[in-house]
Amino acid sequence: MSEITNRQEEEETINIRELLEKYMYHWKWFVLGVLVFAMSAFLYLRYTQPNYSATATLLIEEDTKGSVPSEMAIFEDLGVFGSSSSLENEIEVLKSRRILGSVIDELDLLKEYLSIGERTGFQSREFYQERPIDLVLYDSIEFESAHARIDIKDRQKFVIQCIIDDVEQEKINGVFGKQFNTCFGKTIVNLTPFFDQEFHGREFDVILHKRAERIAFMREDLKVETVNKDATVLKITYEGPVKDKNEAIINELIRQHELDKIADKNKVAEKTSSFIEERMKYVSGELSEVDMKNLSFKNENKLIDVETNAQSSLGKETEIEAKIIGVNIQLELAKSVNVYINDQQDEFGVLPSNLGFEDRSIAELIGMHNELVLKRTKLLANSTKQNPVVRELDGQIISLRNSLKSSLINLENAANTELKALRSKEALYNSQLSKIPGYEKDYRDILREQQIKETLYLYLLEKREENEIALAANVSNTKVIDYAFSEKEPVSPKKKIIYLGAFLIGIILPAGIIYVKDLLDTKIKSPKDIEVTGLPYLGTIPRSTIDDKIIAINNPKSPIAEAFRMLRTNLSFLISEEDKKIVFVTSTIAGEGKTFVSMNLGHSIALSGKRVLLVGLDLRAPKISRYLGIPDKRGVSDVLVNQSLDVNELILKDVTTEGLDILMSGSIPPNPSELLIRKELKVLFEELKTKYDVILVDTAPVSLVTDTVSTNHLADATIYVTRAEKIDKRMLKVPSDLHRDKKLKNLGIVLNDVNFDRGSYGYGYGYGYGYGYGQEHSEKKKGIFSRILNR
Repeated sequence: MSEITNRQEEEETINIRELLEKYMYHWKWFVLGVLVFAMSAFLYLRYTQPNYSATATLLIEEDTKGSVPSEMAIFEDLGVFGSSSSLENEIEVLKSRRILGSVIDELDLLKEYLSIGERTGFQSREFYQERPIDLVLYDSIEFESAHARIDIKDRQKFVIQCIIDDVEQEKINGVFGKQFNTCFGKTIVNLTPFFDQEFHGREFDVILHKRAERIAFMREDLKVETVNKDATVLKITYEGPVKDKNEAIINELIRQHELDKIADKNKVAEKTSSFIEERMKYVSGELSEVDMKNLSFKNENKLIDVETNAQSSLGKETEIEAKIIGVNIQLELAKSVNVYINDQQDEFGVLPSNLGFEDRSIAELIGMHNELVLKRTKLLANSTKQNPVVRELDGQIISLRNSLKSSLINLENAANTELKALRSKEALYNSQLSKIPGYEKDYRDILREQQIKETLYLYLLEKREENEIALAANVSNTKVIDYAFSEKEPVSPKKKIIYLGAFLIGIILPAGIIYVKDLLDTKIKSPKDIEVTGLPYLGTIPRSTIDDKIIAINNPKSPIAEAFRMLRTNLSFLISEEDKKIVFVTSTIAGEGKTFVSMNLGHSIALSGKRVLLVGLDLRAPKISRYLGIPDKRGVSDVLVNQSLDVNELILKDVTTEGLDILMSGSIPPNPSELLIRKELKVLFEELKTKYDVILVDTAPVSLVTDTVSTNHLADATIYVTRAEKIDKRMLKVPSDLHRDKKLKNLGIVLNDVNFDRGSYGYGYGYGYGYGYGQEHSEKKKGIFSRILNR
């Protein structure tokens, strides 16, 4: 079990090594990819305007009566501290077009100043607070696209050119601080305190934005979010290329939000104050009339202290009179508010609140009415009266006003009914005062009327003071925790991420191309492609780097010579050592190196001390003579045609290797297939087997003609040569079918011309040999980085 596990780990290690070697062969493409994308990242960062982020935190305090500060607790009954507002509502208010529009107007953000020719690259640098010039337009003219290009000549003169809808207008010479006419109307260009000598000869673009578009852009760049679900704290973030501009926008947004909050609270209080002032003037006049009536009555009847004289008689009336006064106050308030509603010109205006109605339903109706009116006013700031929401609010407000009128009328009727009952009781007690002089009774009436008016006046005076204090004490329910501050590093583009991404793309893209290329490349490349077929595998012949056909002799220590030694050894396992061996060498198509393998294998076997005959049996396209560099001679075809020829006279001795003889294919016949199936061929091989230990037969390709298949019964073994990167993997079906159908005897495959430098084949020959391929390949294995440096 441990041996299997070790073998699996070794195979996984080999696979990883093979994969790395395959990609390391293309190391130049990876280096080029990394360099190209790193340079692209550098240029992108060089010519991209960086964006900075400014952040502020805002605390939204609970704005309920229960959370009113202790020092203001005495004013809770005024209801001027409003109700709580959810964080979601505050977020929408902060991002509303109305608030953002106020920020734009306050900071003059419809104009954007860009310096042309800065070192920031293609995108010019934007100036905000430290801009050297200020463009003032007196006419509000809106264009689809407009900006002004200002060329500063010196501290006095400049040249301005209007560009409207991408059409350049005529250039105009101007003087700083002096008004002139442009296509934008009356214009002045002023110098700011930040102007100095370095701006001479520089150009500036002043882009004129539309208000609606500018608000839309700001809404996209503005982010308002909660810090966490347990805190009523909002985080306000704004991104842009200019730090001080980002901070100014956030701080002004907070200020405008606070002003808006205070304005909402003050609106009801101011309306209530106006109503109280009007009522005080009216009650003051009535009180003056009663005072004059009292003074006249005393003068006419020469009375000094009527109250003291009548006190003992009027003790029983005290309680009744107090109730009459209270009912009269409620009746007077109901009449006054009803008159105010009927006389109010704007049916959608707020109504005075907190006047002291004992009927709480009336106070609640007034509060609900004012809340809807304020909501309608905010909607009309960014909408029209035809908006369905506004129209729905109009209906609700009118319905509330009608309900309020009905309630006031009901209050008047109830007060009058109660007053009649109290008058009846008062008449009962007055009958007991019949002994009091008639002038005393008249005086009491005057005194009661005076007391009612005084009480009402003092009540209104108290409410006026309370309302004024509340108005002065109104503050926003927001508290700034941190004003806007900007991070030192830009939020985009992020250099580290860009460079890391460029590096990864520089690695992944070439790797992906190599992977896809290998995926689409169906050529045979390595022994693995052969091994999956299950066919006997005899060995691998490396690619030759020298122009030499007989490498086994001329370069005995080369990797190829060692490969043929390995092939010679593996061939001995294919058939028994005692049998006389006739070995056919064939291939799928021409050009796969079967003649090359035959000749070098013949030399390698001959060097082992055996007698070897190399026979050319490819009668259609013989190549042995071409490899030897000699003219065509008579051979097998000639013997088969003319049996009188002595084959021993046609055999050539190889001068380079003792024990190796060669029998050429001979003259090219008109009918090779018919010639090869003659019995004379079998006779010929029987004769040759008596003289040689091994007969190597160079035959024709099997996919083109049937010569090899028809003569293979004479063979003891078949070497099937396949050339790497020559034929498609699907062509391996040819030897597989021939092996399965037993049309080729003892078939074994040799993979020729394998390129080990490509890293497509992770193991090779040698296995520790101190010479040949093993030594050379081990040198390559141990120094990948050395090879990279050497290349």
